[in-house]
Amino acid sequence: MTRTRSIVVLLLSCVALPIVGARSAAAADPTTAECLAANEASLAARSQQKLRDARAKLLLCAAPSCPRDVREECTRGVNEINAALPTIVFEAKDDAGADLIAVKVTMDGEVLADRLEGAALPVDPGAHTFAFESAGHSKTEKQFLIREGDKGRRERIVLGAGVAGAESVAPGTTLTSSPVGGAPSSGLGGRRIGALVAAGAGVVAAGIGIGFGLRSKAKRDDAKKVCPDPECPDMNGVNLWNQAVSAGNVATAAFIVSAVGLAGGVALWIVGAPESSGGGTQVGFGPGTLQLRGTW
Repeated sequence: MTRTRSIVVLLLSCVALPIVGARSAAAADPTTAECLAANEASLAARSQQKLRDARAKLLLCAAPSCPRDVREECTRGVNEINAALPTIVFEAKDDAGADLIAVKVTMDGEVLADRLEGAALPVDPGAHTFAFESAGHSKTEKQFLIREGDKGRRERIVLGAGVAGAESVAPGTTLTSSPVGGAPSSGLGGRRIGALVAAGAGVVAAGIGIGFGLRSKAKRDDAKKVCPDPECPDMNGVNLWNQAVSAGNVATAAFIVSAVGLAGGVALWIVGAPESSGGGTQVGFGPGTLQLRGTW
């Protein structure tokens, strides 16, 4: 009797399991209303270039439980999205050129991957900010413009060693040499750095002076051929004489700036020595100007 009862229970279990599984699968299938809503949502997401979200919606309405016409439309949409969806492969390296695998990647704050294993990552088209984080390395951010249909784009990312208090210098800022704790900021010292900058400006000014000097001479030669006298009635000759004078004035000013820069550079270099404390040098550039500020 006991054995017969066990057989009956086993048979009932075998019949019940497929029924329960079928009910669970049926419960997971989207309804007609959900299929239609997913199809509409995919169109809105695609119009906003959110292709990954659009594909997720289309996969939902391509389920077997959806109406046939909706299912076929969504299936076509999935194929179109797959063709248009860009992918990118990130290659992370450290300063020594070794591969980094345990790298967390985010796009506009959304996590794309917790590890990099050489696989292509699907991303939406458009401009995005990607952040890369790995233990023992400084966080790196890159901005890329992703184009629709761009498959397997490869980008190499270098993550430097993490340094406490490290800061990046924005381009276009004033370069400042400020000793900390009495230690010189450079092996040359602030004054000698200023000397090199001043001398460099002098050399550039000398080049400008030579160029305009040659231009002035050429204009003067042309003017003499047309009109030997600067006050002759020929307008072309008068213009050539005026151009020669203007170029000569620019050359003279450039040579003066060159002489001042070179002389100042030599003087700073001779008396220069690294600051011991409290000093600093600031170098600023502007249109036609060179500014040196500091305590020497």
